[in-house]
Amino acid sequence: MERERINENTIRVMINNSDLEDRGISVMELLGNHDKIESFFYNILSEVDTEHDFDDDDQVSFQILPNRNGLELFISRLDSENQVGDILNNIMDFANKKNSEIDDISDERRTELRQSDDGSVNHTVNPPKSRLVKQDSSSIAKTITIKLFDFESGIAIAKNFDANNFLSDLYRYNSIFFLQLTQSNSDLSWEELKDRLAIVFEYGNLSDVNNDVLKEHGEPIMLKNALDRLNRLF
Repeated sequence: MERERINENTIRVMINNSDLEDRGISVMELLGNHDKIESFFYNILSEVDTEHDFDDDDQVSFQILPNRNGLELFISRLDSENQVGDILNNIMDFANKKNSEIDDISDERRTELRQSDDGSVNHTVNPPKSRLVKQDSSSIAKTITIKLFDFESGIAIAKNFDANNFLSDLYRYNSIFFLQLTQSNSDLSWEELKDRLAIVFEYGNLSDVNNDVLKEHGEPIMLKNALDRLNRLF
């Protein structure tokens, strides 16, 4: 296990698979068991904070970036000038430079993703699939949010879903996993989209939790290419 200080508020810890085995835990268990992951995080913090930079009453944020060799754990102290959104942005910027497995998003796809934030359609649980499309059948919803049955459902989708032309984000909110799929190619017809998404609805339901709620209150597990990374990890 190696540690690296990113800045005065953040420590990066590289934990390989053998470290996890020594602690009797796996990446899948960490992503799926809230109690176990919290205990694991604080144990790691006590080991790596040799200079006692983190006080017992500090508010702390933990973020995981899994990889083939294990995982990277980012431990950040929060204060009024160092909020969660800024920390996540810093971590993802750092990870994009350091981790070759995290795909870069092209300028075009970034633009489309930003546009989808304003143009996405919110859905209720278990609506007819036709509600994925607006009244104008030529205007297909850019982003859908799936409430997964469990973490393993996300792995199953990664194994079976054709994720080409989609960005995928995995969040945890209120102990439930949510998968967001955003089209990066508007050329898909409604029939093509419906056929692709059929497999997704075997492992979850359309969610009434919208984009903004997940971004503000959810815990990001994997961003941008979640399905690709799940497929490679598991």
